[in-house]
Amino acid sequence: MSSYEYEIQTMLWKNMMDKVLIQTLNIGIKDKKNDAVLFKLPSSSKISIVATKNKYAAAPVLINKINIKYSPKYLFVNSGNANAGTGTQGMKNAIKCAKILSKKVKCKSNEILLFSTGIIGKQLPIKIIEKNIVSTNYDYKSSWKDASKAIMTTDKYNKIISQKIIVSGKRVSVHAICKGAGMIEPNMATMLSFAAIDLNISRKNLKLLLNKVVDKTFNRISVDGDMSTNDSVALIATGGNTHIKTDSLKNMREIECQLEKIFTQLSEMIVMDGEGATKLITINVLKSRSEATAKKISYAIANSNLFKTAMHGSDANWGRIIAKLGSVDGVNFTPSKVKLFINGILLFENETNAKIVNHKKLESSMKNKKIKIDLFLNNGSQSYTIKTSDLSKQYVHLNSAYPS
Repeated sequence: MSSYEYEIQTMLWKNMMDKVLIQTLNIGIKDKKNDAVLFKLPSSSKISIVATKNKYAAAPVLINKINIKYSPKYLFVNSGNANAGTGTQGMKNAIKCAKILSKKVKCKSNEILLFSTGIIGKQLPIKIIEKNIVSTNYDYKSSWKDASKAIMTTDKYNKIISQKIIVSGKRVSVHAICKGAGMIEPNMATMLSFAAIDLNISRKNLKLLLNKVVDKTFNRISVDGDMSTNDSVALIATGGNTHIKTDSLKNMREIECQLEKIFTQLSEMIVMDGEGATKLITINVLKSRSEATAKKISYAIANSNLFKTAMHGSDANWGRIIAKLGSVDGVNFTPSKVKLFINGILLFENETNAKIVNHKKLESSMKNKKIKIDLFLNNGSQSYTIKTSDLSKQYVHLNSAYPS
């Protein structure tokens, strides 16, 4: 082998070492569809997770709180069964699943993180799962796109972003997928998200980065106000591009900004895929005395069925928004100072209708897929933004027919 060939082979080997490898498979939860994904992490990678705060968190969520302390080598995700509300047996099944897989891929069971999504209250078909895990040939030829499809449940479409971001003037690869459509409410939504960034970031900085970005994106969406039992977001720093300094405050701010844009796009995909959703609604509560007040008000409006059905009907019914604002307990504002804009058009001020409203422009704008609500309290400098969807007949149909 020439020195040139050796150099090329070494380069290819190094690129493979810094790459997350993916295997999609069918483990028998769904019929004739891939319903699981195995991510094999680079040996130099670091990983951080944020997960649901639901007191009935699923078995995988509880296991991950322990296993994240070890150096995870694999992530295993299944769809179609949440393994939540399954008691002691559910925990035993999750542990057994990790043990079966660890023997197959030759690692310790605590080096595997587990993620599940799907129906609550049903036990995993563990015997079928064992058979399929053992019989699968793990050649890791699947793609991020394949993975994004395998983790879907009630999603209408798969959600994926693969792109290059610029850090310190250099290109860095980011791959990110998520799933989610209903049961969307922090912390977080009935969602799973997995992202890999080709950088070498310390565990401490990775945790800080993920917490900041999730707080501004996935934790600011709501479809129906229901917190799931399984929500998790995992961020992997592959260990690549070691020449880029990630202990630099400037570089970390750059990474945070770029990652926030990607997670924002993913979170908007979730809202737009909300079960039966036809509109993406952005609610901005502005000039509040505190961020906590703005947050409380924004969620109260976002989760109001009267508001959401009005939006579905393209009805700029400011009365429903103002009535909800006036009913929120524990918030202080001066009613006469409040101003309300919908799609940039002033509709409410001085505790009544705005004097001049271009109704033709307003009606036209309400037919758009994207609606913007700006609520000015005018008693401070803080603000909060949340994204939500409308509420349609389709949502009622999908969730009343969802199997249990």
